[in-house]
Amino acid sequence: MAAVEHEEHHHEGSLWPAVIGISTVILVAGLVILLKNVNFALGAGLVLVFIAVITAFVAKEVKAWPNVIASFFARLRGTAIPAEPEKVGGVGFPTAVFLFTEVALFAAGFGSYFVIRLSFPVWPPPGTPHLDDFIPRLQTFMLLFSSLAIEYAVYSVKRDRLGAVLGGVIATALFGLGFLVLKLGVEWPHLLFDVGFTPNTGIYASMFYILLGAHGAHVLGGVLALGVVAWRAKLRQFSSTSYGLLESVSIYWHFVHLVWLLLFAFIYEGALTWATHV
Repeated sequence: MAAVEHEEHHHEGSLWPAVIGISTVILVAGLVILLKNVNFALGAGLVLVFIAVITAFVAKEVKAWPNVIASFFARLRGTAIPAEPEKVGGVGFPTAVFLFTEVALFAAGFGSYFVIRLSFPVWPPPGTPHLDDFIPRLQTFMLLFSSLAIEYAVYSVKRDRLGAVLGGVIATALFGLGFLVLKLGVEWPHLLFDVGFTPNTGIYASMFYILLGAHGAHVLGGVLALGVVAWRAKLRQFSSTSYGLLESVSIYWHFVHLVWLLLFAFIYEGALTWATHV
């Protein structure tokens, strides 16, 4: 158990979240450069940087997984509800399993998208309405600030600043709600009723609504989870020795943000490469 606690403290002070976050920005930049045909070598190099960072992370962190799994089952055998508060410094086994299923879901979605895309000489197919990316850019900034807000909440709970925890969680939820309002209340009604861009418009439109709809559902789920976390924070049920739910929800929210960055790069910015052909 002492080894597990040491491992948890090691994760708590890890620089990996920041490194992976920066490398994700590098990945998106590389994908945009490749899709825009600006510089293949530069774009591919940036993508390889991201792959190298993820490979290094997995190679280093996989050594801790046996301890995390052993700790999980030891606590499960001891009592259904831990007698002592748990301090979650890493991902945690249940959260890791859940995220694995989510990664598989979106990997299948992206895989289908690229298989269909490669079957067309021009993508999106000629005649597809041009998609304006102004609102998606606003949504990108909203999710960026929401990730900073939830990280501030996690930072604060480790220092028992419970008022700041509640503020950070509420700010994250409001940014998430703003994202959904822009998507469902502004962009989609404009595309459906003004532009005539519906799921029946073509295969590109179908994939557009399937992928973005799935992501929107995950954003909604995240907002609901943030509501639960905010209520518990209001009741002062978190502390520097017990904040597992908060950290798990924050990890999920970062995942939702990462998926959006990929959608923005492929669905919106990638679509701009064919504008001269329409």
